[in-house]
Amino acid sequence: MQFRKLSEYFERLEATPSRLEMTDLLSGLFKEANANEIEKIIYLCQGQLAPAYMQIDVGMGEKFVMEALSKVSGYTREEIEKLFKELGDLGLVAEKVSGKKRQSALFSAELTVLKVYENLMKISKASGTGSQEAKIKLLAELLNSAKPVEAKYLVRIPLQNLRLGVGDPTIMDAFAINFIGELRKNKKIMQEIEKELKETKEEKRNEEIERRLKFRLREMIEDKYNVRPDLGNVAKLLKQKGLDGLREIDIEPGIPIRPSLAERLPSSEEIIRKIGKCACEAKYDGFRIAVHKKGNEILLFSRRQENMTSMFPEIIEAARRQINAKDAILEGEALAVNEQTGEYFPFQITMQRKRKYDIAEKAEEYPLKLFVFDLLYRDGKNLMNLPFSERRRELDKIIKKGDAIELTKSIITDSPKEMEKFFEDSISKGLEGIIAKDLNAKYIAGARKFAWIKLKRSYRGALEDSVDVVILGYYKGKGLRTEFGLGALLSGVYDEKEDKFRTLAKVGSGFTEEGMVEMKKMLDKIKRGNKPARVDSLLEPDVWVEPKYVIEARADEITKSPMHTAGRNEKDTDGYALRFPRMIKLRTDRKAEEATTVKEIIDMYKLQKRVKTEDVGTDAA
Repeated sequence: MQFRKLSEYFERLEATPSRLEMTDLLSGLFKEANANEIEKIIYLCQGQLAPAYMQIDVGMGEKFVMEALSKVSGYTREEIEKLFKELGDLGLVAEKVSGKKRQSALFSAELTVLKVYENLMKISKASGTGSQEAKIKLLAELLNSAKPVEAKYLVRIPLQNLRLGVGDPTIMDAFAINFIGELRKNKKIMQEIEKELKETKEEKRNEEIERRLKFRLREMIEDKYNVRPDLGNVAKLLKQKGLDGLREIDIEPGIPIRPSLAERLPSSEEIIRKIGKCACEAKYDGFRIAVHKKGNEILLFSRRQENMTSMFPEIIEAARRQINAKDAILEGEALAVNEQTGEYFPFQITMQRKRKYDIAEKAEEYPLKLFVFDLLYRDGKNLMNLPFSERRRELDKIIKKGDAIELTKSIITDSPKEMEKFFEDSISKGLEGIIAKDLNAKYIAGARKFAWIKLKRSYRGALEDSVDVVILGYYKGKGLRTEFGLGALLSGVYDEKEDKFRTLAKVGSGFTEEGMVEMKKMLDKIKRGNKPARVDSLLEPDVWVEPKYVIEARADEITKSPMHTAGRNEKDTDGYALRFPRMIKLRTDRKAEEATTVKEIIDMYKLQKRVKTEDVGTDAA
């Protein structure tokens, strides 16, 4: 495929305000690509060169991109910088100067997707003496042959600012559209769907069948994506082997799994009513880490599949000594512990361990302990489908005694009083609360189910729990804040069903002056001229941004609001909002799609409302 064609698709995707239209465009793009190209095209659609866990970064800043543009266009660096200040987007600058070059190229060739990908990959691998010049030369080589629309995206990809607004769920929906015909041939599935149909008119029956087939396909693809978060690889297998290609995808040490997530309930009584006799584990406030052991090689991944292996040397060494298995995948929570007192440090201290430099010094100052709670794979066997009680027994068998790794504190009970006592004991030790786990549940990757239920400090009519919200735009501020150019953040939560971000709050407090300056710089790199396609908002901020950054916020409570779209639907025109929201911190460990969901907000509102009612009843009594 010519890169010009891919760039034209990118331009149409960027311009569309409709997610359905975006899905159809992607479906058409994927049909046109061949098996050798599809993997690369998916990565480029995601604004990257490989799955996130491989940590392959093009590694070019604005300065080097401007140098490459100047080199091929005949414009001076000063002129490029001036245009950048005017347009606010180096992609638009590249498009403009490529259309009005002041010098002719001695040699140019039609760019293909594979050629572009090859050069970008070479840029990512360039290191050492002369690497900066090599990167500029490789990008300039592409820009030399680029048409204006190609130049726009050639520049945006290395800057990680593609601006397409395409999320992984939308990509999976596009895959599903392309394989409806193949799934129709599966007689068993068609019989199951036919039995479920209620429509009698042929046209409506066909529409319903189409919807149900698409839903089944999306589930099949997402199940595989949850154990191999690499949509390029999924696409390649689908292109080569059709739906049979999905069978080749399974859990594998070295490839991270999307973590299982917990629901919320407000009391031990409700938890026991929901899942009965269960395991209760202390809930630690640290880094959630997946440990992958392949012989003597140890890899550590964060909850968002970031490779953190180099950051925690004490856990690497402990894993080699304490995990009694040749190959294994297990999960735990790592946090800093005061070795003198045995007390757990707060999350702000543990966060200092996430760093690229001075790792040994910080490891000495704040050593981590890993509290493991689940075993997903051991010596060639996928254990995810075993009941939790069996996985926990197997985990207990393979962890040897040592200083840095131990099992989470846990009890098994069907008594609300016993659970409450365990909860209070956990709180008294400085922990967040507890997690109750269904003894018979399998491990559900990438999903939030009642297999795991978290119980934190009582809601008691207020929002005691924090919320992770996505920044969707910002207001420039009034009064003293005008000098910073940032007064409040329009923030939202994620709608999993629709792959959209819906507004929940304007967060205007919790910032330091330095924080506001840094936040504005960060957001201006991803600002948009119009509302991103995946954002649903009745409010109009001064500046829209790509849904990329997540902040943790606290508020007094969740209320109903006609101004916000989280939870808004045809029957209920009021959405939900945070009352008096304030920022706690930037969540660098979360992707936008891993923020709090609309469903969670609705559930939290119901819990809060129910507890308020119960409190009134108690007071009246």
